[in-house]
Amino acid sequence: MNEIPTSNTSFGKLTKVLVGSETRFSKQMSDFSFKHFYEPSLNQEIYDNKLSYKISYELSQQRNEELNQMAKILSDRGIDVFRPEDYTKPINFKTPEFSSTVSPANNVRDLTLVYNNHIIETPTFVRNRYFENAQIEKVFKQLWYDSEFKLKWIRAPHQVLTEETMDLQPWDKKRCFDLMKINWSENETAMAIDGAQYLRIGKDVIVNITSYNHWLGARWIESFFPESKFWYINVVDNHIDGLINCLRPGTFLVNPNYPNIKDLLPEPFKKWEFLIPEKSTRKESSGASLASIDGMDVNILSLDSNTVMVKDNSHEVIKLFEKHKFNIVPVKLNHCELFGGGVHCSTLDLAREGVSNEYISYIN
Repeated sequence: MNEIPTSNTSFGKLTKVLVGSETRFSKQMSDFSFKHFYEPSLNQEIYDNKLSYKISYELSQQRNEELNQMAKILSDRGIDVFRPEDYTKPINFKTPEFSSTVSPANNVRDLTLVYNNHIIETPTFVRNRYFENAQIEKVFKQLWYDSEFKLKWIRAPHQVLTEETMDLQPWDKKRCFDLMKINWSENETAMAIDGAQYLRIGKDVIVNITSYNHWLGARWIESFFPESKFWYINVVDNHIDGLINCLRPGTFLVNPNYPNIKDLLPEPFKKWEFLIPEKSTRKESSGASLASIDGMDVNILSLDSNTVMVKDNSHEVIKLFEKHKFNIVPVKLNHCELFGGGVHCSTLDLAREGVSNEYISYIN
């Protein structure tokens, strides 16, 4: 029987990876779902009162060339690299509830969770991402076929994504913790959660919940893994992988803007080591911003428990990795704040192997 590709952790030896594409990122659709999702980092002067925001062709092409180079670096290290299907022009679509333009498969981390012999396409919150995963369907189908159909490939039910079905209340830690006690009408509330809200640490999975939509989506995903322990937290109103990443058992990398993150983590993880770089002094020059500079700097990809791929201008993070004797694989990836994703966001680990990818509990 062929190997079933899976990734139980973020630090096992990487053997298969999907790298995003930026071939036609010409604009951001600025509807209510987009604005609410990116609100913590959104440049309001640019996005307010506009239906869309155009992105220059030059920056889009530069981003795509850098993603191509990232794919080559990974391939040269013996890792099987997969890429999205290229759409040569923008594709408009319409559902019974709304119309939009399909976003490119740039940040491929967001809409998929690979874990414990499953590929789960997660339910999106943002309308223009509704059909984004159609560009990577062939990759998932190939993996499913090559596993002799043993790989479990699951796609979330489509959600209507009207304002009435979305939790649009301002984010607040206390409110989000109270969500689980509220008697919501589940049949009128959409499931919505991204794969980038998950930290996979073997049988233990830390999940960042910021809305009732997240809570429903997370409980749907949890139902497929009865032997895993899901730890629900509420630490940030965007993706958790711009805040904290697990480098290996016992060690986290943390965004310097959140030095007290350990106080918000589940009790068993509070005694782990927290590596915190100095804050970046760089400035984003592209104008629009969908993510923070420090968040994108810690948005790294582990190739194994001792090797990390990091942006070559993330100087503070690189210094920290050098101090702790990590092997560093630098990659050029500019304007991450504009495109809303760093190295981790723009990749999806499809398969890892070795003792650091075992489906066990790494908590002592």
